Amino acid sequence: MYKINLKRFAQVVITIVLIIYVCYSAGFFSEAGRKEFTAILKDVNWTFIWLSLLVSFLQNLVSIRKWQLVVVAKKLSGGFMLLLQYLYISRLYNLILPSSMGGDVIRIYRLGKLNKSIERAAASVFVERFVGMLVLLVLAALSFAFMTQGDLKLFILSFAFVLVVTLGLGWAATDKRFVRVLEYLARKTNISFVHKVANKFEEFQNSIREVRKNRRFLSRLFAYSIVFYIFAIISVWVSALAFDQAVTLVDMIIAVPVIMLIMNLPVSIGGLGLMEASYTIAFELLGYSAELGLITALLMRAKAVLDGLIGGLFELRP
Repeated sequence: MYKINLKRFAQVVITIVLIIYVCYSAGFFSEAGRKEFTAILKDVNWTFIWLSLLVSFLQNLVSIRKWQLVVVAKKLSGGFMLLLQYLYISRLYNLILPSSMGGDVIRIYRLGKLNKSIERAAASVFVERFVGMLVLLVLAALSFAFMTQGDLKLFILSFAFVLVVTLGLGWAATDKRFVRVLEYLARKTNISFVHKVANKFEEFQNSIREVRKNRRFLSRLFAYSIVFYIFAIISVWVSALAFDQAVTLVDMIIAVPVIMLIMNLPVSIGGLGLMEASYTIAFELLGYSAELGLITALLMRAKAVLDGLIGGLFELRP
């Protein structure tokens, strides 16, 4: 209990520090900075705001199509519209729960309950997320090649963390030796819960192996992941255009993969402050103002809240 509270305390402190840093970078502590931020808000182009919402919706549709591809391959029940509801509901819990992984847990629970198999549902979400992370790592590595100025320590730390976690999870999800370790612990402790976990995880691994050797399926999944990130880049670009039409698509192609990579660091509560900091830093490195980075991040967060509210409507529906 003490460790859990200590971790939560550390996240609260880091969140507060990040928010202070973002406010300082955006000039909120000076009158000139506040005036510039206000001026950006006054000149907002609402056409791009609505276009940004449309692009985000299309990005959600691509995300669901990608997940549905895995669901069909696993022979699980769950049509496109039902999975779309699960996605929006997961966005709601991403806002409520302390970790962005909370939404994935909800997706697994809902799909597992529908199909009476948590293991196969978990495999579908894992495969979809794992392939997406591999594509993001490749895109982020390419972005680093074009970021030759500024302090890249945070970006490098994020890349190293996500790479290690992704490879670690990939090994645990596919290597039989991991299950043998769990089985060994189960025999040594003779605790029924550990035995159950070992058995469930073996079923989870078997479910992963069913699709791992299907090259046609994997190629399509990678293709959908690339399309997803194309929409993610366009979403940020159009959002930034709402406040400054000088923002270029090329710069966003460089910035967005790195921003999305940083947002995977589990250092703040629900990514609060971390998301805003990643935008301000990336925008400044590419020659834009921190104010523009922050207001773009706030618009992206507002769209996430909107998705959560839509998920709330689905959750309240009888």
